[in-house]
Amino acid sequence: MIVHVAIQFLAWFAVLAVVMSFLEHQIHRSLMHRENFLSRRLLSFNRMFEHHAILHHGQYSKVFDDKPVAAGEDRHLRLSIREGFLEVLPIAAILAIISLEGAIILEIVVCLHHLIWNKIHIEMHKPEQRFFSDWRVYKCLARHHYLHHKHPNKNFTVVLPLADYVLGTNIRASNSELNEMYRLRLL
Repeated sequence: MIVHVAIQFLAWFAVLAVVMSFLEHQIHRSLMHRENFLSRRLLSFNRMFEHHAILHHGQYSKVFDDKPVAAGEDRHLRLSIREGFLEVLPIAAILAIISLEGAIILEIVVCLHHLIWNKIHIEMHKPEQRFFSDWRVYKCLARHHYLHHKHPNKNFTVVLPLADYVLGTNIRASNSELNEMYRLRLL
């Protein structure tokens, strides 16, 4: 019984993590990089587009990382875990009709995604040598994100880049980009 529950949990988690990769990709590509129907009509979507495409990319397209930032001054570098939880709640409610476990795990995946995204994204742009800074998986994700800032229409995912590979939006680094990644200690 316990093994069955564990397998079911892991299966839901794996499937929903993959779904989250595609959600991150589409939200980032469609809502944060392109002015669209929603951003032209709703202030919150316009703010999301402007904070990301204009402020964030405006600053970090020139310099990928800079000095650590004071608490509260990093809003455009973070995702709100609370907002993520609330935004996915209607989908979780529908999923609960099919599977309560799936609905709960969806909320866990979204909150975990946002938590991981916040930790690694801050470290990418405001490095403080956190405990994971030298991990290979972090450096791989940081290189992937570095290339997104050099090529804003590529590499849309931060936490799990699967969707970029499947949807053909992954890009390989040029020699000059590899040299810069080496200088940034991402290689």
